[in-house]
Amino acid sequence: MSGKLYIIATPIGNLEDITLRALRILKEETDIVYCEDTRQTAKLLTNYNIHVPVRSLHTHSSKTKLQGIITQLLSGTTIAYLTDSGTPAISDPGGQLVALARENNIPVIPVPGPSAVSAIISVCGFPSTQFYFAGFLSKKEGRRIKQLQELSQLDAIIIIYESPYRITKLLHAIGEVMPHAQILIGREMTKHFEEFIYCTADKIDEITKTLTQKGEFAVAIYNHNK
Repeated sequence: MSGKLYIIATPIGNLEDITLRALRILKEETDIVYCEDTRQTAKLLTNYNIHVPVRSLHTHSSKTKLQGIITQLLSGTTIAYLTDSGTPAISDPGGQLVALARENNIPVIPVPGPSAVSAIISVCGFPSTQFYFAGFLSKKEGRRIKQLQELSQLDAIIIIYESPYRITKLLHAIGEVMPHAQILIGREMTKHFEEFIYCTADKIDEITKTLTQKGEFAVAIYNHNK
């Protein structure tokens, strides 16, 4: 009989956001934890006195490693997959692992919890019941503009992730492509220096002059005059 694959959401910043169910499964049912960054996950597990072997599975992991995890599951090992923060299988290799597990009829069980996507949607207040998660856009300026032009046609809240190194370039590009958009910038959500900045696209030049370019960013856009 195969083991189970738990896909467990973890805090995006504040460690208190872990669910009671996630803690119980990690303590009582999990044989091995796989994650993007073992150092980051070790902080979480140590904080809650959880002693489980932790191994890495990241974007550059080989197909051989993925297949090795499947072999462990088929042998009866119960595994939990955690991303660095938030809900797994969104902008990380969890999706590949889930697909392989499905192919091998291994039970895949979601343990829902924190997500930067749902967090910023919950506080944006934009008038739409639909949203589109675009993840990280291209690092190349021309490609990024093209992606934003395509996104601008959607009648939905658009969610984009960005690093502190490219956040101002992204914001200026949004202003160029969607000059009437409403924007909510979420920086370091749930962490000590959490910050939410609301603006319209015509105020981006003003906002970027004082924007703290540190930490992780999620940007919600509503292009109501597309």
